Amino acid sequence: MSHSSEEETDVSESELDDYKDKCYSQLKNKRLKVKMTDTIFRCPYCPGKKKQDYLYKDLLQHASGIGRGSQSRSTKEKARHLALVKYMERYLASKGPSQPTPKTGPPKGNDTNGLFVWPWVGIVRNITVEWKDGRYVGESGTRLRDDLATQGFNPVRVHPLWSYRGHSGCAIVEFNRDWPGFTNAIMFEKAFEADHRGKRDWETCKAPWREVVWLGCAG
Repeated sequence: MSHSSEEETDVSESELDDYKDKCYSQLKNKRLKVKMTDTIFRCPYCPGKKKQDYLYKDLLQHASGIGRGSQSRSTKEKARHLALVKYMERYLASKGPSQPTPKTGPPKGNDTNGLFVWPWVGIVRNITVEWKDGRYVGESGTRLRDDLATQGFNPVRVHPLWSYRGHSGCAIVEFNRDWPGFTNAIMFEKAFEADHRGKRDWETCKAPWREVVWLGCAG
C-alpha cells in the first residue's frame, strides 16, 4: 500500500497526533514496507524521491528532518515522517548496521577533503523575526538550542547574531569539540540539505524565504 492512495487533503495541527497514530499503525501492521534488506531501508512516503535506498541512520535522519525540522511541509507529511521515526526507533533500531562512533578520527563516509571550522559550528539563516517596539526580535539562543536538541542534533549552544536593528535572523550553532560533535554537526547539515534548505539552495536562491543551514568552512 502507498500513502498516495489516500485523499491528499491536509489535516490541521490539532489533528497531527491522530494522523500520526494512523500512519504508525499502518507501519506496525506491515501495510507499508520500510526494510528492504538487512541493511537497506526505504521511505514509504517519498516514492518519487531520487534517493531511494538508505542506511538505517540515514533514513532516520531523513524522517526526523521532515517530521521535526521542516516548516514548508504539510501537516500530513510531518505526521507521516514522525510516525516513521517512532516505528524505526521501536521496531528497527537493532536492524541497522552497527556503526560505532570513531574515537580517534573523523567519521567515515563524510567528505573530509574540505576544511571545516573548529570548534564545529553551523550557520543558520532566515530565522523568523518580527518588528516590535522599534527593533527586530526572534527566538532566543536557548529556545533554538532546545528545538535542535529535540531533533537529535545535540548542539552545545546557539548564538543569535544581533545588529543595531535587533535580531539579524542569523545564528551560530556550536557543537561539542570532539568527533561525536562533528557527527552531530554533519547530521544537522545533511538533514536540512535533504529538505532543500542547505547552502546550495541558499546560493541558488531556491530557498531565500525559509531557514537554511550549513557548516562553517575555512576559506
